Amino acid sequence: MDIQRIVDAYIIGLGDNADNTSFRQALVGHIAKGDTSLLELVQALGEYLASEEASRRNKGLHVLADVLTDLPQEAIPAQATAKLVQFFCSRLSDSTCVSHILTSIDALQRLPSFTNKCSTDVLRALFKEVHVQSFQHSTRSAAYGLLDQIIRNHPQAVQTMGNDMVLGFAQMLDGEKDPRSLMIAFQIIPKLAELVDIKNNVEDIFEVIFCYFPITFKNREGDPSTISPESLKKALRAAITCSPYFGEMAVKPLVEKTTAASSSVKIDAYETLVAAADAYDAKVFIPEMETLVEQIREDVEMAADDKVVDAALEALEAVYRAVSPATDSNESSDMSETATLLDYVLKDSIFQLTADEIKNPDQIGKLLLVTARSSAYNCNVISDAVLPIVLERLGATEVLTLRRELMDVLNYVLSASCDANRKAECLEADKDNLLNVYRLDAAVPLDKEYSFLHITRLKGITVLILLPEFLNHDELSLALQTISQAAIERNEDENVNKEATHLLVQLAQSTPEQIKATALPLFLDALCEDMVAAHKVSRLLNALGAIGIAASNVLLTILDGIGKIVVADKLNSSHCLLAVTTIRKMVETAVAKDNAADTSLELLNNMVNPLLEWVCKTDVTTYANWQQIVVELAKAAVAVFSKVEQKEQEQRLVALFDRYSAVALSPSQTSTDGQYQTLPIFSAMLCACWPQTNIPVEDKSAFVGDLAAVALSTQNDIQRDVCFEILASIINKCTSVERSKLTKSVFDRAEKDCGLAGILLRHWLARALIACNDQAGYECVRWLLAQITQRSYSEQAADGFNIILGNHDWAVTPETHGVFRLLFKQRFYATVVPEITSSFKDANDDSIKTDLLVALTHSVQHMPKNVLMSGISEVIPLLLSAIRLTVDKLKATSIRTITMVIFETPETVKDEIVTSIIPQLTSSLSLTKANTVHVRRAALDTLSLIPEKYPFSTVQAARKNVLDALSKARDDHKRLVRNDAVKAYNKWFGIEDKLL
Repeated sequence: MDIQRIVDAYIIGLGDNADNTSFRQALVGHIAKGDTSLLELVQALGEYLASEEASRRNKGLHVLADVLTDLPQEAIPAQATAKLVQFFCSRLSDSTCVSHILTSIDALQRLPSFTNKCSTDVLRALFKEVHVQSFQHSTRSAAYGLLDQIIRNHPQAVQTMGNDMVLGFAQMLDGEKDPRSLMIAFQIIPKLAELVDIKNNVEDIFEVIFCYFPITFKNREGDPSTISPESLKKALRAAITCSPYFGEMAVKPLVEKTTAASSSVKIDAYETLVAAADAYDAKVFIPEMETLVEQIREDVEMAADDKVVDAALEALEAVYRAVSPATDSNESSDMSETATLLDYVLKDSIFQLTADEIKNPDQIGKLLLVTARSSAYNCNVISDAVLPIVLERLGATEVLTLRRELMDVLNYVLSASCDANRKAECLEADKDNLLNVYRLDAAVPLDKEYSFLHITRLKGITVLILLPEFLNHDELSLALQTISQAAIERNEDENVNKEATHLLVQLAQSTPEQIKATALPLFLDALCEDMVAAHKVSRLLNALGAIGIAASNVLLTILDGIGKIVVADKLNSSHCLLAVTTIRKMVETAVAKDNAADTSLELLNNMVNPLLEWVCKTDVTTYANWQQIVVELAKAAVAVFSKVEQKEQEQRLVALFDRYSAVALSPSQTSTDGQYQTLPIFSAMLCACWPQTNIPVEDKSAFVGDLAAVALSTQNDIQRDVCFEILASIINKCTSVERSKLTKSVFDRAEKDCGLAGILLRHWLARALIACNDQAGYECVRWLLAQITQRSYSEQAADGFNIILGNHDWAVTPETHGVFRLLFKQRFYATVVPEITSSFKDANDDSIKTDLLVALTHSVQHMPKNVLMSGISEVIPLLLSAIRLTVDKLKATSIRTITMVIFETPETVKDEIVTSIIPQLTSSLSLTKANTVHVRRAALDTLSLIPEKYPFSTVQAARKNVLDALSKARDDHKRLVRNDAVKAYNKWFGIEDKLL
């Protein structure tokens, strides 16, 4: 093998910027196989490596770096590693070749033979010979990357270098500006501080780091390799707080940064102080405490930005936690010093609390809360100082506003003691006074006059409940009853009911057993009261739903209680529907958690089955909205049954078929309406099965055929829809071979049926088959398009396209384990939309065109955005026609699609914007039957977007007409439309001014 010839060709290729992959692979392959050696390669490169021309040396090292990078470890002799390292270190002074040298060393440092001495030699040469900041980013990044790898893989070498390592890295980083390189460098610093004692060089390394704080930059949009500003901030924060030696130098400038005008700088400084509180010695914070507390107080009282307030309060808590003495500390000097530090918060707070008018009580309370919450000692000091003052003033005043302000502050201070580890010692002594202030047994007035005070009182009662071992059993029950009654009884101020419900949700998460024992019985009893108003039932059920969804520990108890009320027929028709809807929402929440299978089985046995038994035994004439109740229960059954395991499903299906299959397959004359109305439950649970679940029928093909036959012949709409849902679900979930057999069985029954049922059958078959990318589904679609053009049930055929891709509660959905092949919507769009477009162009009858546009609108509204945008230019003319010919939601959908196109790719419709789109939109603002509220609001949203996406020169010709139409729309009888019209008018009125 002539290695020299390959090397020369490789070098020539580098000069010509040619693809040298074949030469590279040849060299690596020969060395790996042992046909030649690495030494022979170096010898072949000798004239290039020793050349006086920098470009030739660079090319030689380029070849060597490429080969070393690709060579397997076993192909590089162990004895050659040290010699190669020595060679590369000696060449680091050659600035032309540094990039390839670093690449070569990086390849070598992966080898087991790369020793600590090799690492030390490389680091010394790197720091001595390479001025990193003089190179472009790729070389700098390689240098930082190599340093990071050596620190990871050879920590002993780093420790050996000690101070030289710290100084070398500081010089290397000094002046770096690229965020990508800084990210690596910031991540190196904590590792370096862990390995090396940086005490002697702490100023050098700190100055290099802190000069970047606060760091801000804009990342490049659309670049997946770019780093985020937030990640770089966190890396810098970790570097600044990685060593306690930085504390004396860092705290003062960090506190100074909190006074910055920029909110982002303030937040960054506060968050860094939080991290520093855990890393630095507490003593470094003491000289800056007064300044820091004053700045935090100013930021909290100004409350201009909630994020700044939250960050400031978190910093205050962290710093006071750091300076607080340990709970078991006996050093009185530490405690007295901490007490002095607490005065920075207490003095101003006490001054405010003793004033005739308390300013900013909420902010005072927040400051006291986070300070007290920082430690048990601080909690005791704050409580001892504040509680007597507040309680004394509360006992002496009857001014409502002042009482509320004082109770607000009291609530905050007491909240700090809700943790058993820092409960204030003075609370027991003040218990009688606190109970007198909050009056656990007093009902909340139903009028608005005192509602603001009683909301504050309810919050305080909640805090008393949460205080560990503060209330006895009777007091606890009384407190919970008071909050529960406030949520149950309708108040003139709805905020009282909402706040009481919110407090119960909070309590249910921390004290679930007490909620079960005291609060829930009150709610359930209130539901069963005679002549209870509908709005009260709605409020009670919403409250129970919120509590159950937020606290899983009480959810099953709530479900059981509401279920028993429903089964006992204690609710009227409208109330029963509300109750069943609440059950469904809570069930869906319960089964969405991690242990869904266990929870679902429990719900199936204890909740769903009793309700289904009740459905079967109930006289449907008892409830005017019985069908809605059944559908809600069917949805709840789907949520549960879809999560249980296959074997459990198969066992339940036997009883389900025994009860429902005869009704589902019976002629419509042989069953009562009541029996048919329960069939959605049968459909829902059967559709919710796993694909591998076996249904209890001897011949699946015959069963599906019978379903089709009944659906085509029945006069009962519920029976027909149920049969279609079941057969679609079964066909969708079976194997491709079985699917063909079942589809044929269905078509055999429907071959000559072109009635409405035959139309719906094709819709449902298309839904099942298209999701699987089955060609038979597209045959159904073409048959339906033919019905539209032939005017045979054309409106129903067009409107049913919503069935094919639209949402359904349980039939062929992802939640019920429907089979959906990859890119099936893309295929539908690519296949069906062109056929609709072609039929539209060929049609001469406006009614046919309208029906085709209905089918198109139903098709495009369910398309993913990226799919729709790929062929939107062909669809735009049809959408414009749809705006003209369709009505209500279909018309609104067409307008919304146009809006999306304008937002995503405005150039696509630039030519039509003035001539076609704007006239259609302005005409859609008139008060006609076709222009419903949905249509008018959609048109206004689009008109609002146009001035943002197009220059004035493009839309200038239409401006006057648009402003005239919007002026009329501002007087629309619907408030939401008027608001949208005002926004759109302002944008169109101001576009000329923007240009000027």
